[in-house]
Amino acid sequence: MKRSIKTRLLGSHFIAIFITVIALEVICFISIKNYYYKNIGENIKTQAENSSQFYIKHFSNEDITLYVDDLIENLYNSTNAEVQVIDKEGKLIRDSLGLKEGTNMDYEDVNYVLKYGNEYEWIGTPKYTDEKCISVSYPIWDYKRDKPNIIRIVVSIKPTNIFLEKLLIIFVAAGAFVITIISVVSISISNSIITPINSITNIAKKMAEGNFKEKAPKKYNDEIGILSDTLNYMADEILKNEILKNDFISSISHELRTPLTSIKGWAITLERKDFTDERKRADGLEIIVQESERLSSLVEDLLDFSRFQSGRIALNVEEVNLNELLSRTLNQLEPRFERNNISLDRKLSLIHNIKGDKNRLKQVFINVLDNALKFTEDGGVISVELKSDEKQVVILIKDTGRGISAVDLPNVLKKFYKVETNKPGSGIGLAICDEIIKLHNGKIEIESEIGSGTIVKIYLE
Repeated sequence: MKRSIKTRLLGSHFIAIFITVIALEVICFISIKNYYYKNIGENIKTQAENSSQFYIKHFSNEDITLYVDDLIENLYNSTNAEVQVIDKEGKLIRDSLGLKEGTNMDYEDVNYVLKYGNEYEWIGTPKYTDEKCISVSYPIWDYKRDKPNIIRIVVSIKPTNIFLEKLLIIFVAAGAFVITIISVVSISISNSIITPINSITNIAKKMAEGNFKEKAPKKYNDEIGILSDTLNYMADEILKNEILKNDFISSISHELRTPLTSIKGWAITLERKDFTDERKRADGLEIIVQESERLSSLVEDLLDFSRFQSGRIALNVEEVNLNELLSRTLNQLEPRFERNNISLDRKLSLIHNIKGDKNRLKQVFINVLDNALKFTEDGGVISVELKSDEKQVVILIKDTGRGISAVDLPNVLKKFYKVETNKPGSGIGLAICDEIIKLHNGKIEIESEIGSGTIVKIYLE
């Protein structure tokens, strides 16, 4: 049987509260009851002791029967309790309430005093009444010191028990009131927890169905509030990624369609029998080759991205001379620098070799330099600086291009993100570069402002 959190929470709270209240009330009631019983016992014990000591001091050489009436009268007047004097054989000599003389007083307290000679308190119901009583038997020694006579004081605890019963009713009522109040508070607290959770659950179900525009309500700034914020943040990120993915699909479709259109157009043109212009044929074949290479590059980017996402990429680690690798990369791109009328400033210092994948690092350098060339106008400057310290190597690629806005800057390393959608490219190049550098235990940092160019810092160990 399925039980909700609310049911379990309220059930556990109620059980804990019920047991705690009942335990406290039982402890308090027993303590009060013992307190009253103890006080009654102590009071009558004191009276019995005083009477015994008075007799021993003044009349221990006399027969106790001669003074029994005085003993009973004095005690009865001072305690308003039943007073009995019992002989050495356990027979009743005199009783303040008129119990028959010579009655065998076979009670626990009487037998104890006769056997051990010490006072004793007993709680029970005497044979001659139906009321529960507390009795104290105290020895009265005469000069013979063989066996003591006994003075016994008996007090009914019926009035005390009636009071305790009323007190118990008050305790039960107070306990029920406390349990009710705390239960109401517990229900309120559980609702303050369960209601937001149910709201978040419903929102999560809608998100699972693809509706990311719904937002989880935040009522309290607690763990549940943090959960709402996290769920809303996740929905926002998914929406952003969905938009980026759609833009990426649109962009990559355009990127694929353009070269395919050129290849198809020139292939149809070259297939015509009446096409005999050898110069145009050569130009057409060159365009087909270039567009095919462009398609291959796009497909390779997509394959790389898929490998990185699935964690199936592996590095071919070897000794890499970064100075030499950067020089070759720049030499490879130098014709493009000249064609775009962009100056290249090299600052490649001699440094120690590092461990890395030469081809993957070259892929990063080409991608970063390609972006710098795209966004730097004619007459601009791109500088490449290589420096190192004892801990790491830093490659700085700085351009004098248009720069990146503060809104776009935090997102440029994210997948599918393009600063300018009208520029050619898949939008995953920098994301792949970031993954490659991370696999080398390094990092990429980008600094930029609109109109002030861009600095890409690549850190390698």
